[in-house]
Amino acid sequence: MTDFQTLCYQTLKAKVPAGRVITYGGLAKLINRPNAHRAVGSAMNKNPFAPEVPCHRVVKSNGELGGFADDIAVKIKRLQKEGVLVENGKIIDFKKIAV
Repeated sequence: MTDFQTLCYQTLKAKVPAGRVITYGGLAKLINRPNAHRAVGSAMNKNPFAPEVPCHRVVKSNGELGGFADDIAVKIKRLQKEGVLVENGKIIDFKKIAV
């Protein structure tokens, strides 16, 4: 695992509580790498600690779910278990629950 991945996982776990989401770009900004949104996506895709490190909480900037290493239904199920509503592949009330 790279230092970058470790930083992504630690920051996500510490800063994005259950029931909230963050964008790939938002997480990149939190780790002081504002242009690294694609690298953040790659790190989330390789997350060996899911669901303890909640990569399912990282979504696209328009509220769409984005990718998921497992079946996307697993991401939806994890989000819904935390109270995040998803409809047609998008987070409902995205602006209200985004970190």
